[in-house]
Amino acid sequence: MRQIYVIFVIFQLILFPILFYQGQRLRKKVLKLPEAFGPRNGRKGIGKDLNLIFLGDSSICGVGVKRIENSLVGELIDFLKKDYRCSWRILAKSGLRTSDLVEVISTQEIESYDIAIIAIGVNDITSYKSLQSWLSEIEDLTNLLIDRSKIPKIIFAGLPPFDKFSIIPYPLRSILGFKARLFDNSLKKFCKTNQKLSYTGLDQVSGEGLMAIDGFHPSAKFYKIWAKHTEKVIHATQLHLNS
Repeated sequence: MRQIYVIFVIFQLILFPILFYQGQRLRKKVLKLPEAFGPRNGRKGIGKDLNLIFLGDSSICGVGVKRIENSLVGELIDFLKKDYRCSWRILAKSGLRTSDLVEVISTQEIESYDIAIIAIGVNDITSYKSLQSWLSEIEDLTNLLIDRSKIPKIIFAGLPPFDKFSIIPYPLRSILGFKARLFDNSLKKFCKTNQKLSYTGLDQVSGEGLMAIDGFHPSAKFYKIWAKHTEKVIHATQLHLNS
């Protein structure tokens, strides 16, 4: 793994002028979509109390859809409301990197949540963050939530498959795609080191109509599939805790 990453870094350095040029052009080309409109906290459902906090970047903010109810948060709460009385909060912002999220959480009181659902890492990949630095920040984030905030369960979303984003030109698409897979595999392995962590992969989601109009963020269809995967993890977690 380490040898592969070293080769990848060398290859990335060789191509850096091209990658930098393509990245700058892409930033100007991609349509800037707003965060979804709607409440950042709420209460809904019947049954056992379940307190959820959603942490991360633009995908947690619902970029790609117009309203929060069509985002990951809205769809997941809609799935869960039949079995749980959900209290939820969004603590996220477009453009956040993992280090930014660590800083935000360190200044917030976020105790009394049963589950934290996290989507972070996309902006680390596009800002040329190294794998080692990113994993260190993921560990800091996890420790903050488990040790300080006493959150008993954290669900990390996997990294999206950059190599399937047709809006990104080659060779930038190949580089980002390979880096995303490295980050994603490392996150998956990290989540296996602690029983309080779970992982939901996004790379297996396939089909038509999964991308928003900017060609970069999830569509309403993608958010619904993602929410369904996350619901299954939550149900499994609650069954385990109650057994």
